[in-house]
Amino acid sequence: MPDITVRFAAAMRTPRRRWRRRGTVRGARLACAALACLSVVSGLVACTSGQSTGTHAASCVGPGISRDEIHLGMIYPDTGITASLFATFRDGVDARLGVANAAGGVNGRRIAYTWRDDASSPAGNQAAAHSLVDNNAVFGLIESSLSAGASADFLHGAGIPVTGTSLDPDWAGHDNMFSYSNLVAKGSSVSTWGRFVADQGGHRAVLVQSAFSRTSMVLADEMEHSLRAVGIPVVDRVDATSLIAVAALGQQVRASNADVMIGTVTGAAFASLLRATRSQPSKLRVILSPTNYDQLLLDRYRDALPDVYTFTDYQPFELNLPAHRRFLQGMRAHAPQVTPPTQQAALAGWISADMFLQGLAVAGSCPNRASFLHGLRALRGYTADGLLPAAVDFVANSGQVSPCYTFLRINHDASGFDVLHPAPRCGQELAE
Repeated sequence: MPDITVRFAAAMRTPRRRWRRRGTVRGARLACAALACLSVVSGLVACTSGQSTGTHAASCVGPGISRDEIHLGMIYPDTGITASLFATFRDGVDARLGVANAAGGVNGRRIAYTWRDDASSPAGNQAAAHSLVDNNAVFGLIESSLSAGASADFLHGAGIPVTGTSLDPDWAGHDNMFSYSNLVAKGSSVSTWGRFVADQGGHRAVLVQSAFSRTSMVLADEMEHSLRAVGIPVVDRVDATSLIAVAALGQQVRASNADVMIGTVTGAAFASLLRATRSQPSKLRVILSPTNYDQLLLDRYRDALPDVYTFTDYQPFELNLPAHRRFLQGMRAHAPQVTPPTQQAALAGWISADMFLQGLAVAGSCPNRASFLHGLRALRGYTADGLLPAAVDFVANSGQVSPCYTFLRINHDASGFDVLHPAPRCGQELAE
């Protein structure tokens, strides 16, 4: 596994490939004026010189803590079958931490991290977590992986703070793990998706899933629960783990006589199957996938994706909010190699890093893992600086599927996305 420590400063403009060859990146500190200070907790993380807390910082020791630095770990799949889904996650983390470090860090400490590739596998995820905690003694983790559940019990038992994207059902069941959105939580669902499909005139649904992915299967169960709650039956579930016989799978979708097709697979797999389905007339009128909000995907599958619906658990870039502009400014300054910067994984990395900064800020000037967990778990109203469709209550919402999403429609020539109103749409929790 790679053993790379990244320290954020002006040299972060170095392209990603060069970072990995050199191993350690150092550079001169950016002036605070280089970027507008991005406050994380009402000004607690802002422009600071780091000198005001020097005496206190000197006596503050612990895993990952030194006088002038907090050292984190990061896990994501840089290789393996799911790597393409997370390709720009690390870039978003780099950008958010780069902005914070340019503004003086958190209470005078700059943020550094060491990363590990979990190779898209549970065994790789376990090894990565143990390496970072046992060997590198990191303060906590930023993580995004479909295999995160493999190390969840270990990290919980060790009291390690983790922020990131909740894409594994085990994530929602651990109070040391924080996500801005729980898309999957085994045994529960929300009415949001079913209500949206019903509002678009859907009556009979077919689900596209992957038996290879536990996350895909759990999300498909949640979708079926949501559809049935509004009276829409699921008449078939098509497995798209292998697309060798994609034409036959397309025929299976058509044969179901469904007018609704919902995918819980990768954007490319869903688009490939949809292309095969639409090669002949079908009854489909409502097509929905959470993985198709991707301009690069539109460019590749433009013939297959017109009028497809998608949804996000953050505010989409089409709204052009001040928070989006701050994100884009940070990406241009600290991850300029990402083109275009308006990518889901990059924004997920940015928000995941922002949550960790939030936890450090509320943990006080001499943070430890326990104070981080207590402070962040007590936080209500987290919005990621306005990037989320609805505020997250870390007190009440732990372990529940998120009820609020913003829906979009790919336009008729598949050149872009139109935001559908109301935005966001929020539903009700559905018990098992």
